[in-house]
Amino acid sequence: MSDSARIGFIGAGRVGLALSRAFARAGIPVVAVASRGRASAEAFAAPLAGCRVFDMPQAVVDSADTVFLSVPDDVIAPLAASLRWRSGMAVVHCSGASELTALAVARAADAQVGSFHPLLMFADPEVAAAALAGCAIALEAEGALLLELEALVAALGAQTLR
Repeated sequence: MSDSARIGFIGAGRVGLALSRAFARAGIPVVAVASRGRASAEAFAAPLAGCRVFDMPQAVVDSADTVFLSVPDDVIAPLAASLRWRSGMAVVHCSGASELTALAVARAADAQVGSFHPLLMFADPEVAAAALAGCAIALEAEGALLLELEALVAALGAQTLR
């Protein structure tokens, strides 16, 4: 992961919360979050230095280089279709059940698309954040994004599955 990469999250639930905590502990900055509820986004951002809370998901897209969609599976495709993606940025969903076709609109805008799915239970985000070290994380992406996601996995002390 490049030192200047800016990571954002849309969705402040258990998966996003655990990943953001683990990224922060690994020295990877999370710069933006938006969620359906402002209170959950504020709780998400509180322990993350420099993480801004936004009311609208588009503001996360505009503020980050890599955006993780940590939302329910049935929300991924319509959410991705509702946003304006930039050429070269990355959008990554965290679903183990959704295909990359859910991110077709982002791909059509020349964004890089991928998935980052830890094989882990997320009932307790703090327990999950700690358990990511040593966990297997399934990745699907191509080219430069695959290399970036592999670097994130390595920074977490996890194992890559392709």
